[in-house]
Amino acid sequence: MGKLAIPRTPEELTPEWLTSALREGGVIRHSKVSGVSQHRIGAGAGFLGQLAKVSLTYDRPEEGAPASLIAKLPAVDPGGREIGNLFRFYEREIRFYEEIAAGIDLRVPRCYYSAIDVPGDEYLMLLENMEPSRCGDEVAGCSAAECERAIDSLARFQAGWWDSPELARLDWMPNINDPVNHSTQPAYQQAWGPFLQQFGDEMSPKVRAVGEELQHHILELLDVLEPAPRTIVHGDFRGDNVFFGDGKTSDPFAVIDWQISMRGRGVFDVAYFLSTSCDPAIRKSEEMRLIRRWYDTACAGRSGYTFEDAFRDYRASLLFMHVYTVIALGSLDAANERGMKLFHEWLRRRAAAIEELDAGELMPH
Repeated sequence: MGKLAIPRTPEELTPEWLTSALREGGVIRHSKVSGVSQHRIGAGAGFLGQLAKVSLTYDRPEEGAPASLIAKLPAVDPGGREIGNLFRFYEREIRFYEEIAAGIDLRVPRCYYSAIDVPGDEYLMLLENMEPSRCGDEVAGCSAAECERAIDSLARFQAGWWDSPELARLDWMPNINDPVNHSTQPAYQQAWGPFLQQFGDEMSPKVRAVGEELQHHILELLDVLEPAPRTIVHGDFRGDNVFFGDGKTSDPFAVIDWQISMRGRGVFDVAYFLSTSCDPAIRKSEEMRLIRRWYDTACAGRSGYTFEDAFRDYRASLLFMHVYTVIALGSLDAANERGMKLFHEWLRRRAAAIEELDAGELMPH
């Protein structure tokens, strides 16, 4: 999509530009945007992009014209933008919405307009505002019922892509061990020192030793999680990236933020959600039941991948979660109180899962 000049900040979204973008996207035909107001959102939740809620007024009524939308642009923070460019996160999400979002068995926001200029390092998306649906609160943590709803929705979505020949045409979506992800090892090694300095005292000796050894085995771990059976992996499946509806209507569960989407073992997303989005006590009491629910739906009737295989991949995925933790906490600036609380919860919850399930036992050598 996108032939217009690409704004670099939400403040550059003028009525004239938005009129052209929404017309190019087929959202409006006759009306014009006559007024715009915006405010930044996502502080302490999203670290790889700028997010703004944009409220719109029009010169005349038109069916389907959104009263508000979400503008998503690359991060201002140099650390976040460097990570986004290194792993092609911005390009990946735009391609997801342009090429496959309309045909998946999962509710995602409508994309009204997108633009991409890889050489110029410019990207932009105008997305449906999901209000009044309730976004998950990752700092507070998800309940057992919310975890179940998230895992059930994930399983139905991944079942539709399970070892599908259609995966092969998604050449812009890397396999989990694609060379683009090989940068995780030097990125982890670079972040390990700053991470230890700030958060080292919050890890047990066992988890700290796992983190130290992991520096040298990330690429081998990616190889463990890559082989068939594959499906689409969201890659950042957590409480702040899901919506549970508004509690009054039949608005379905929805998932946002597809920047890290990839092709690999689907149970990766199960491990990511349960180790990141709920208190360790809830994870510990619910995880075997929820892994089984995921397995029975995502893998139903398919041979060659046992529940024992899935559980081993779950534990190996927990080990890889520490890569995300270290790179994020050692490279990004939380910048606000909620962001720092979230960082601490990531570390506490993921470290507990790694330790309790002895994920370090699966360290490749």
